[in-house]
Amino acid sequence: MEVHQLRYFLSVAQSGSFTAAAEACHVSQPSLSAQIAKLESELGGALFDRGRHGARLTQSGELFRPRAAEALNQLEAARVELVELAGLRRGSVALGCLPTTGAYLLPRLLRAFQDSHPLVQVKLREASSPQLAKALREFEIDLAIIDEAGLDSGMRHEALFREPLVLAVPAGHPLAGRRSVAMRELHDQPFIVMKHGHGYRSIVMNALAAAGVSPRIVYESDEIETVQRLVEAGFGLSVVPLMVKKDKGPAYLTLEEPSPSRTLLLAFRESGELSPSASAMKATAMRVLGTASR
Repeated sequence: MEVHQLRYFLSVAQSGSFTAAAEACHVSQPSLSAQIAKLESELGGALFDRGRHGARLTQSGELFRPRAAEALNQLEAARVELVELAGLRRGSVALGCLPTTGAYLLPRLLRAFQDSHPLVQVKLREASSPQLAKALREFEIDLAIIDEAGLDSGMRHEALFREPLVLAVPAGHPLAGRRSVAMRELHDQPFIVMKHGHGYRSIVMNALAAAGVSPRIVYESDEIETVQRLVEAGFGLSVVPLMVKKDKGPAYLTLEEPSPSRTLLLAFRESGELSPSASAMKATAMRVLGTASR
């Protein structure tokens, strides 16, 4: 059964004439008649009673007519939806982001994307870099804003920007009055860090280890805001991304050379092409969050 056969059938049913239907469908009458005959053969019975006064639907034809019309309507609706998707008038994109990052970058990114593509739905997921890498591999998300700790095989990425890491200390701490501190001075200090499984934790621990620093970990958390609150309350120090710096709360010190940093990346699968919606989100992220925009 082919789409044009359904169109021919409905045209004959509407006009009651093979000749009129052929003219309306811009085909020859023998060609239209042959296609109707093929359709009847496939369905196992006559759809029309043919006579000198035209063509009338048989009982089988009457039964088939609404089904044929529904099928064509569904196909046309699908065609319109695909056209709208290609034109980004609708669609969806699944975006992953780090919990140390989402609250600081997503509002700006989502506002810009919504302004340009108001009918495209954005599905958000916040998780650690390794979890986001897994979600990409398993086609659960289309794009992910991650750091270098989340890079994995089968993944492509483009750098958004490089961000310095700073030391957060309680306001009353002896270091609080200084503007900078050497990494080696942090040896055996009480530290508050992200929990195991967070890519950001490995970035911080690797930076401390490279400076020969063995921190004394007193608390761990899944949330960067909790880390900062514990620092503010005087429980220890922490190395945090510059973007989470608060106007009130902990004191922040620059970490002297070699200063640690992290690079935020926009990652996507190596295989396959991005959907139109995902491509639009990627372009918006690079425009709004990329180094050139900062």
